Amino acid sequence: MASGNSSGIQYLVDARRNSSILSTVVCFNPKSTANGGVWQGENLIEYSFPRFIIQLLLIVIITRLVAFLLRPLHQPRYLANIIGGILVGPTGLGRIPWVARKLFPLPSVIVLENMAYLGLIFFTFITGVEIDLIAVRRTGQSVSLALACTIVPFSIGAVAAAALQSTLNSDVQANLASFVVFLGVALSVSSFSVLVRTLAELKLLNSTVGTTSLSASILVDSFVWVLLALAVTLAQNNGEPVVTLWTMMSGIGFYGAARFLVRPAANWISSRTPEGGVVNDFSAGAMLVGVMVAAFIADAIGIHAVLGAFVYGFVIPSDSPVGTALIERLEDFVEGLLLPLFFGISGIKTNLGAVNDIVAAVFLILIVVASAVLKIVGCLVVSNIYQMPLRDGMAIGLLMNTKGVIELVLLNIGRGQQLLSEASFSVLVCTSAIVTAFVSPLLSVTFRSPRHLASFQRRSVQSGRPESELRVVFCVHATRHVPAMLGLLDAANPIKRQPVSVIALHLIELSSRPSSMLIIHSTTTTTTKDGVGRIGGHPSSSAAAAATAAIARSFRSYEEQSAGVFVRTLTAVSPYPTMHQDISAIAEDFRAALIIIPFHKHRTVDGGMEPTNPSLRSLNQSVLASAPCSVAILIDRGLPAPSRLGVTRNAALFFLGGPDDREALAFASRIAGHSQFSLTVLRLINPSRSDESVVDDEYITEFRLQYVRYDSVIYTEIEAETAEDTVAALRSLVDGRHDLYIVGKECGVGSPLTAGLTDWSECPELGPIGDLLASPDFGVPVTSVLVMQQCLQMETGDSEAAPGKTTMGSSRGRLAMMSAEKATYRTGSMASRTT
Repeated sequence: MASGNSSGIQYLVDARRNSSILSTVVCFNPKSTANGGVWQGENLIEYSFPRFIIQLLLIVIITRLVAFLLRPLHQPRYLANIIGGILVGPTGLGRIPWVARKLFPLPSVIVLENMAYLGLIFFTFITGVEIDLIAVRRTGQSVSLALACTIVPFSIGAVAAAALQSTLNSDVQANLASFVVFLGVALSVSSFSVLVRTLAELKLLNSTVGTTSLSASILVDSFVWVLLALAVTLAQNNGEPVVTLWTMMSGIGFYGAARFLVRPAANWISSRTPEGGVVNDFSAGAMLVGVMVAAFIADAIGIHAVLGAFVYGFVIPSDSPVGTALIERLEDFVEGLLLPLFFGISGIKTNLGAVNDIVAAVFLILIVVASAVLKIVGCLVVSNIYQMPLRDGMAIGLLMNTKGVIELVLLNIGRGQQLLSEASFSVLVCTSAIVTAFVSPLLSVTFRSPRHLASFQRRSVQSGRPESELRVVFCVHATRHVPAMLGLLDAANPIKRQPVSVIALHLIELSSRPSSMLIIHSTTTTTTKDGVGRIGGHPSSSAAAAATAAIARSFRSYEEQSAGVFVRTLTAVSPYPTMHQDISAIAEDFRAALIIIPFHKHRTVDGGMEPTNPSLRSLNQSVLASAPCSVAILIDRGLPAPSRLGVTRNAALFFLGGPDDREALAFASRIAGHSQFSLTVLRLINPSRSDESVVDDEYITEFRLQYVRYDSVIYTEIEAETAEDTVAALRSLVDGRHDLYIVGKECGVGSPLTAGLTDWSECPELGPIGDLLASPDFGVPVTSVLVMQQCLQMETGDSEAAPGKTTMGSSRGRLAMMSAEKATYRTGSMASRTT
């Protein structure tokens, strides 16, 4: 009887020929997994489970710390993860003998690698769900760019493979054919997820550069996975033709089975899920088990478990509730815990000290750099053929050089299949990080030219005639904002002789979660007349897409019932800190006179107000500070939606004086002509006059001459000297009979009429009167409030009015009178048309 001992596991083998024991007997020591506690004098790192927890914490902490340090440089998360992994490995902490011997011994690394590959299987499944070839733009330039970014690097890799096989890659016994295919694949791959986040930060997602590079990236990734399957098949079968043929036929059969079994199952589950509803736990659990089954089958037939998980995700429609539900269940755990383990394992495998042939390593680095440069050259050639600007071709070439987790997956598969030596693996991992690090800075330089606002782009409601076209951007975060926004649109009195052109902008936060990629995908696809996002002829059913479709249908329905409304529905997907840039860019390109944004608090069941999202307040403040036109914040407390029943609604304007109050009066002038609205204007007059008061008098006089003759318009003036008089007048106006109150943001600021009102202001972005009306301490029930700010830094031009001049009868200029149907959208923002 022979015996051995290693890490708490005893191997007992009966060597007698006539023994009834026909196989190895393994006795497992349960104490090797869990310990008795520190009070028994146990060393925690000597046991596998406590050691695994310490390893996991160390890897996660280091990668998050590196990500925090790289955040000011706007580098992708992939770069932080790969640097963190290298720091854990033998190039970093692994150089300390105690760490290598005690914290990362070989038996523990095997456990760590198994957990990492479990996370990798689910991550590649998520990647497969994200890829949707039907969403690729049907343009020849996307296909041409994909071919240029695949064929050229693949050819370079094929030529270089022969030279590297006998030098830097001499430690492995891979056949030349598999190594040629693999190196070509490694040089060709790009990262869709990293690419889309780079576009998001540069506000290029819906530009020509963004849509074209996204389509080309999807095609390149599809080519790469097919070529990877070929490389793995050749490596596992040592190039034997018969075995390779059987493996490839099995792989094709596996894809066919997944296509005809998994896809119908996903569609069946989707059909049983209500629009915007949640997939039930049993169905979601069954589909997740299927990921492991697919990985097992793929590994059994010889095409690698990772490829099996990818194919399983690829056949699930990305726009179905099933794909979204599975990603939402997986992404936090996979991205937060398991994927960092994969980067840690990759870092442990990366050992720059194993590079002995410096000349060969430099040659490989030059090959990688050359492939990156020739990708850019290929994109420039294609852009010239299709008469695209050279700057766009340069940007697309840079974007196609973004690397991500998928390249690291390829390199690990190559290392595991003995296609790459330790030296070549280490060099390729480091060059991947270096190339990715240069993409964002070079792109920033390429698109450094700022947007210059022309004089006609600084617009306001006051600068146009009440009977001229009004262009408004309505910002919507959720469907609950729609009724109030439609009510406000209806109050603007859109009729044929004074039309209102509308951009209904659905704002969606872009987070670091993979599911946000599905949202971006759906926003870059075509749409139908009913306003529902379509991908390959099927309605998009994710929660965000369902909300966008509902918003589009609501505005479209109002457009069909009104003669003077022209509606376009857009979706802007962006991080909250930069979302104001998208809103401003859309308003600028649309030549909007007004942006209307919802208040950051929403109404509760008991009539109170509670914050929706803390980020929304910062967003509103940023819009107020940077918008190229006037801005209004709508505090919705049940503003009635448009009604065809002829019900009279009431609005009231509180006027203290100043540019913002005149802007509020300009908007109220449109309400004054509405047949189903009555308007009350209350002006407070301070005996101490100023130059601003003279301008107010002129504007008020024009308003009274034009509108007060109507029975539905009531104008009242009250003299006031102190803030107490202002509050008393405001209380007299707030009598519960009005549906909407309109005030200027900076009304009375610096005047004795508002002295002391801002000392305890809760929301300074609303101004003193707006904050008072929004406060629950006002003591009088207040309905909805519209707080208006006239555009900052108003420019003087032929199509705009100079500050301080009355413009109720002025012209808005020829450019302002363009129909919304003829408006050109050349924005570089993340907004995308959905109607």
